[in-house]
Amino acid sequence: MADSSPWIRFIMSPAGARIDKFFVRWFAISPLSKAYAKASGIQDRGRYLLLVTKGRTSGKKRATSLSYFEIDGHLLVVGSGGGAPVDPHWVRNLRADPNVTIYVDRKACRVRARIPTGEEHAGLWTKLVAGVPTYIELQSQTTREIPLVIFE
Repeated sequence: MADSSPWIRFIMSPAGARIDKFFVRWFAISPLSKAYAKASGIQDRGRYLLLVTKGRTSGKKRATSLSYFEIDGHLLVVGSGGGAPVDPHWVRNLRADPNVTIYVDRKACRVRARIPTGEEHAGLWTKLVAGVPTYIELQSQTTREIPLVIFE
C-alpha cells in the first residue's frame, strides 16, 4: 500500500479487523475497506456485509466483512483475495458448507451461498467489471478464475 500511516497500519492489524467487523455488523460501514480504497486509489462503493461462515477445518465461526453488489436481482460478493493465487479462506469455507449467516444493514439473514460457473459467471462478471473495473486488474494478477458468490 502506498500509505503507511499509523491509521492504515492499525486498521490492517488483527485488532483493526475485529473493529471493522463490529462496524460492518452494526453500522454497515467498513473502515478497513475505506482505508484500503483510499490508499489504493480505488473508488469506495460503500456497501458492506458481514459474512459468518463455519471454518472448514476448525468448525468455529469465522466472520469477514465484504463489499457487496446487487446484479440481476442477486446479492453478490467477489472472492478476489486481492489477486492472490488461491481463493480466500472464506470462499473455501463456503465451498465446504454453503449455509451461512450474513448481516446486511444490521439485519441477520440465514442464506445459502452459491458459486456460479460457466455462462452465468461470465454474464455476472461482465456486468460487475463494467461498474467496478478494478476487478479486471485483480483477475490479471492470478491464473485462477475469481469466484463470484451469490446468496440465496
